[in-house]
Amino acid sequence: MTDTGLSLRAMNHGDVVLLSPTGRLDLSTYVSMRDGLLKHVAEQPRAVIVVLGPALELGSDPLASVFAAVWMRCCRWPCVPLLLVATTARHRAMLARTGLSRFVPCHDRLDAALEATTSPTWRQRNEMQVPADTDAPHLARDFARRTCTRWGLREVCPRAVLLAGELVDITQAHTSATLVLRIERFPDQLTVAVRHTGPSPRGAARRLDLTRIHRLSTACGNTPTLDEGRVLWAAIALDPVAST
Repeated sequence: MTDTGLSLRAMNHGDVVLLSPTGRLDLSTYVSMRDGLLKHVAEQPRAVIVVLGPALELGSDPLASVFAAVWMRCCRWPCVPLLLVATTARHRAMLARTGLSRFVPCHDRLDAALEATTSPTWRQRNEMQVPADTDAPHLARDFARRTCTRWGLREVCPRAVLLAGELVDITQAHTSATLVLRIERFPDQLTVAVRHTGPSPRGAARRLDLTRIHRLSTACGNTPTLDEGRVLWAAIALDPVAST
């Protein structure tokens, strides 16, 4: 990701993405930084670590809120941990002044952040390719039903089934590409997401009607991906007792 005065370099460390922003973060580059971080999070790596080094200049302390904004967006979906590493005294002082560590895990060293990402977390995932034909919503609903049954999620199964069909139906209205349906279970929520690759028709994202998805889910949204595709997702809160 590049912008006037700002760039975001990405590296893979196994299944963890390391992002190194360089240039100046100010009002003119805030949105590009936020969207660039969100696109990497949407790829669903095990974690995203942002390394704040000497090549990054912050115009003012309030602009650091971009990292909290991204954390708040991804805590519902795709539940990918976001961590910060401040490698300079200047950035460590900024983190202390802004109190970002109350929301986003902050570290002084990259090796400490990488070690933190190895902590075991309970997560189940199941996905399927959905062909671009008229049976796609039916196939998606059947897949969601079988997945919820296997995981013992009787309470939320009807909503998950409806969401899978609705998300596929909405996405198919804007693309003819093969879709990927992914269902994930976390300790406190179930997420249903549909992804397509390649660009959508111009303005398609603005025309998405998620009214019914809002009614069926705890939270929902649509997120761009690095390959110009898009992910439509919905989350359902789980009762810890009912979902065991």
